Amino acid sequence: MATIENSLNITATNDVSAQNSGGPILQAFDAIAAKGGDPKEVATKQFQFIMSHIRGDGLPFFEELRDFRPIFRTPMATLVSRFRDVEEILHRETIFTVSRYLPRMTGVIGPFVLSQDITPRYDHDVSVMHLVVRREDLLRVKNIVAAVADEIVSNLFRTSEPADIVQTLTRKVPVRLADEYYGFSAAIDSQLMVWARACFREFFINLLDDPAVRAPAVSAGAEMRQRFDTLLAERRAPGAVAKDDVFGRLLQLQSAGEVAGLDDEGIYRTLMGLFIGMVETTSQAVVQSLAMLFSKPDALASAVSAAKANDDEGLARLVFEALRFAPINPMIVRVTQEDYLLAAGEPHQTLIPKGTMVFALTWSAMFDPHVVAAPQEFRLDRPANNYLHFATGMHACFGRYISQIQIPQIIKPLLKRANLRPAGPPAYDGAFPDSFKLVADP
Repeated sequence: MATIENSLNITATNDVSAQNSGGPILQAFDAIAAKGGDPKEVATKQFQFIMSHIRGDGLPFFEELRDFRPIFRTPMATLVSRFRDVEEILHRETIFTVSRYLPRMTGVIGPFVLSQDITPRYDHDVSVMHLVVRREDLLRVKNIVAAVADEIVSNLFRTSEPADIVQTLTRKVPVRLADEYYGFSAAIDSQLMVWARACFREFFINLLDDPAVRAPAVSAGAEMRQRFDTLLAERRAPGAVAKDDVFGRLLQLQSAGEVAGLDDEGIYRTLMGLFIGMVETTSQAVVQSLAMLFSKPDALASAVSAAKANDDEGLARLVFEALRFAPINPMIVRVTQEDYLLAAGEPHQTLIPKGTMVFALTWSAMFDPHVVAAPQEFRLDRPANNYLHFATGMHACFGRYISQIQIPQIIKPLLKRANLRPAGPPAYDGAFPDSFKLVADP
């Protein structure tokens, strides 16, 4: 495991005013430094402590942060836990930048828009994406996802034996959508799954820049490029029939020449970014929202009723409220481009220096009682702006409209099975669900 020496500011000190305040979790955090020792080792232990709580049972930790240290400066990063402050960060794109993602993406697929700050290049690439991934395609996306999911689920539950839905369904459906709608495929679907996981882990999870995590992503990038070049040659071959998918639309747009300003590298990074950003996030959202529904019998009964009645809107509300309790991404990482006074005018206002890595804790924000009514209750009447599943601002998830359809549509045929129930909890490969076995009456 890499240390934080080259990636985090270990020279910073904890907020002195915050010391000796807080509940047992924050006191345990403070105790790590109180024991003394090498500053780098202390910083590493504190970082590991923070991440174990963020990625584990985060809600008690977040409650302590919101109550006692809402903007908490540590040697590794600044943690921001209240809704309004998180929202402020995500809407100040030129100050809180996405620069942490750039080197990890550039060496694998190139500078996809999620790693680009607000520049003319960002404006160009996002405009291209809006031209080729269209809102009017959502019914087409829904039909593809529903058909693939229905077929898979029908085959999975032919007997009363437990069926593992991760490799066969929750990862398979987005891979099929990548083929049928985006136009990117491999000889076998499992190869796409390997590529997507390796790249996603490097782009969004490898906060410590561990070379052992990066190496598989670099290899995946090279293999994906070879596959892209093969598909590109097939589409440009004499007599090839043009396809109305995202790949085909990018090629059509490229034919406009300098007007579009789109070269092969631009097509590649656009396709790969869309593909990588969809597979594991969709799978994780399906698994975690479904597992949460299983833990809430009343909500599960409502979801089953909505699925059987083909009430897609009602099912989506249930799924995304369930996902609020177990979101796929507990935080958004940003880096300050300049000194910035966050929460100005509030008692907890804090000056965040230039170059600080900031964890905008979106999971915590969705449980902030200052904004979210009765956050501990499972409710379906919440306004859309209470949810930060797809972040907000100019760097909000580009694929959110597809995800809002795809996730419930994968869950829907499962809920139609008689007496659907888990055979055990999900098993994980790091942050990614790797197995989740369900049982249903045949």
